[in-house]
Amino acid sequence: MSQVTHRSRTLSPYETGGPGTRPLPPRPAWFVEGALAAGLGLGALTVLVLLLWIVSPYPESSAGEALRIAADLWLLGHGSSLVRTETLSGVPAPIGLTPLLLAVLPVWLLYRAFVQALAAGGKSAEEADVAAKAAQDSGSAPRAERDGDALTPLLCVAGGYLVTAAVAVLFASAGPVRADVLSALVRLPLFVVCVALAAMWPAWVRTAPEPSNEASAHAGSGPAPRQQPYGRRSPVRGEARTLARRLNPSRTALTAVGVLCGGGLLVTLGAVLWHLDEVQAAFPRLAGDSWTGQSAVLLLVLALLPNAAVWAASYGLGPGFALGASTGTGAGTGSGARLPSFPLLEALPGADGDYGLLVFAAASAVPLAAGVLIGRRVGYAAVPEPGRRTGATGRQGTVCVVALVAGECAAGVAVLAAFSGGALGTGAMASLGPSWWWAGAAAFLWSVLVGVPVALVLRAWRLRDGDPGDEWHATASRRARWTALKTASGGLMPDFEPRRD
Repeated sequence: MSQVTHRSRTLSPYETGGPGTRPLPPRPAWFVEGALAAGLGLGALTVLVLLLWIVSPYPESSAGEALRIAADLWLLGHGSSLVRTETLSGVPAPIGLTPLLLAVLPVWLLYRAFVQALAAGGKSAEEADVAAKAAQDSGSAPRAERDGDALTPLLCVAGGYLVTAAVAVLFASAGPVRADVLSALVRLPLFVVCVALAAMWPAWVRTAPEPSNEASAHAGSGPAPRQQPYGRRSPVRGEARTLARRLNPSRTALTAVGVLCGGGLLVTLGAVLWHLDEVQAAFPRLAGDSWTGQSAVLLLVLALLPNAAVWAASYGLGPGFALGASTGTGAGTGSGARLPSFPLLEALPGADGDYGLLVFAAASAVPLAAGVLIGRRVGYAAVPEPGRRTGATGRQGTVCVVALVAGECAAGVAVLAAFSGGALGTGAMASLGPSWWWAGAAAFLWSVLVGVPVALVLRAWRLRDGDPGDEWHATASRRARWTALKTASGGLMPDFEPRRD
């Protein structure tokens, strides 16, 4: 009987997959699952690098060096720094700028492995309630070893991924461009921890405790404890929590971050089109007339396009981004430093002129759109039924949820800004990208200053007016119209209520 109950239990949020979801392997195989996630990402880059090496008419390196380049790019996609030893000055040059496009595949593979591990190791909410009730009836504490068992597949996946990464670091620690071992020891575990937290976040949101009513718990055992000092804060907190569950703040914040990055990408592409001649002239200056070399430069430009989108979003937010150790690019300022001839750098706005003001105006509209999106979604969720105050969220609760979404959006922007910047050498290329904490703070201010008024105005409008179409088709409105028609007909209409479809 117990086996039947276990087989028919409700699936946890992690176990619900779409069509084509492969069956979950047993727990001892999760270490291999983590190693496989790392190997797939490394193998994809290896195939791309070897393809360029094969089609190159005069390759300057061997196949082993091409494999090391693939390992270098894979480590660089995780945020780990590289060191270029062969330079004109003889001083090793760091390479710490992470092309965000290279991080997409490793993040997706590791996230997928973590989600499946949590699905295998976790238990459903129904089983958790049964176990807690049984422990309460018996007077004993709940078994805590189940939580450790639930995290065992997660730790196995992380271990397999990190072991594979360690092998890649050892393989890429030699050559003209080698991996920085100290940077890899810090950045790779941090990368794994961040992806693991992102995988566990939906479960934390779904299993957050509901506000409890202490008065009902003590109804049969004497007077309830007085909570007068917290009475004024409880309604606002309860409304904000209810609105947050109805809205899904994480999804709204993720959409706002997507609006920021998407708008930044449009601004970047517009700047590239404006300087199309200079951008095209940069390709032969870097790679000569070789089509394979220019193809490699084009792939590098595509890999850095997400970085440019984040930089453009930071430019619109206000803090701007740095180009050089003492150079900032923000509202109305230019680079002022001599930078290498790279296609994306040719599209930078100048210090003055109509073009710089046009780019800044277009970039400033991006955070405005993100703030309007946050306010619109929160405002609609604050009043689920237009024209009715029943179930509607108050002003303070609405403002609290806007601040919550703004905080999550700011955290996402800060993470992207931190990963999008870095060094590509020494001198003017020693510091590139935005400041992560300035970008996060600006994103929070924009979201709050724009989102709060939009949410409050939309909430008031929905409470006052409502949707005429919903009121026309409501049951009370239909019955009132039927009664008026029957009275005006003089008894010709039948005496029954209209059927509701």
